Amino acid sequence: MVRRSKEIGVPPCKNVSEFAPTHGLTSSTTNGSSQGTPKGAASPSSNYCQYLGSLVTALYRAARIPKLLGIPKVVIPKSSVVVYKFIKLALLIIGLLACSFWFLPLHRGPSAVLYKYFPKTKSSLQQIWINNAPERHIKETPVDVFLPYLATAPVINTTSFKANEAVNVGSDSVAEYKIINTARHLEALMNATVLYQSGQPKQMHEALDSLFVDILPHVHRDGSPISLEHILYYGLLTERGSYFPRIHWDLDWSQFPTADGFQIWFLMKENDRVGGNMFLASTDDLDKYDPPVYYIAADDGSIMKTLNIAPNNADTFPTQPLKTFADVNELGLKFRYLDMHAGDCLIFSKRTLHMSDPGPALSKLLSNRVALRLIVPLLSKNKDTIPFFSNSPIAKSTPMNSGLKHMALKLAKKANQISKSIIHVPVSRYDMLDFSVTPWLLDLC
Repeated sequence: MVRRSKEIGVPPCKNVSEFAPTHGLTSSTTNGSSQGTPKGAASPSSNYCQYLGSLVTALYRAARIPKLLGIPKVVIPKSSVVVYKFIKLALLIIGLLACSFWFLPLHRGPSAVLYKYFPKTKSSLQQIWINNAPERHIKETPVDVFLPYLATAPVINTTSFKANEAVNVGSDSVAEYKIINTARHLEALMNATVLYQSGQPKQMHEALDSLFVDILPHVHRDGSPISLEHILYYGLLTERGSYFPRIHWDLDWSQFPTADGFQIWFLMKENDRVGGNMFLASTDDLDKYDPPVYYIAADDGSIMKTLNIAPNNADTFPTQPLKTFADVNELGLKFRYLDMHAGDCLIFSKRTLHMSDPGPALSKLLSNRVALRLIVPLLSKNKDTIPFFSNSPIAKSTPMNSGLKHMALKLAKKANQISKSIIHVPVSRYDMLDFSVTPWLLDLC
């Protein structure tokens, strides 16, 4: 057995002397024969071992340089190693999250997981967004032009409507509304809200069903009565604040353009100061053919009618005016202030213009009124489906909307239907209640 050289640390397969240069060796053949290895020729394995031995020797000598020069060995503390590994792990997680946000639809992304397992975090994030929304809207679309009209707007309350007066919630209805007193449901809804924001929706389902038993006698669908089995709950908001000081009707309806339905605005807690509720607006310009729109003021006092769009879809759905009016008077815009108290409920058709009171935001104060906002689409007549438009600008804005769109497209593909047309989607009453929850996840796989 050949001994390993302690000095140069070469492999034991060859003698150290074999790694010396072999300049004297030349290849030759005997009588032109190609059989065997010619005498005096270096074999391929011998050349490889020579190269490997030279490399190992060079590396060994290089490794000894610091020691020969007296350079102390660098020792990395264990704590630094742990920190380094933690940073690598954190960067990896951040990278994976970034990729998932980019490539995964919202109903399968990290936000859906976060909202499902940390519901209080979801509610806190929504409240932060709402707290900043009024100032952002006022900067984008100043309300100074409307202030004189808001200041002199007549007020309406529960006494402004007849007991037997009902709101038509057919798809073509425009500016139909009524305020009723539903104070007997106030305590149940406030208790249910606390549980709902903690991720426990069952009590909210029961409280809403009880509330709508009292609401439904005040609405009809083009003359036909509506029962609890006909309604769907969509996009419940229960956060604090006057968060949308812009004249509009809600973009959410762009997903259900041909659906009948209505909205409710239930006041749970009044603002500490005067004002802070909502204004309703009306104009003969708005008709049954209009999509969701804004009426916004320009610096010169003119009023522009534009599409109501989601901010992240501005490139696809541009905001150029549909119409322009010289001023408020030419538009014929009229305002009414909701003189509502805790326990009062506003019922209004989907094409009803409204805006939050901009007073608190203009005074740099946060409104602490709490209102329950809910959209109520109706199932199609004699069906258990709702007509859904998958190309709506809001269809990708939340995990619930994203899941609804994917389910609709899946159904359309199965039926060989054009994906951007109206798709009839089966939905139950509570499926669309929470923007952050996708109850159809198993159906989307």
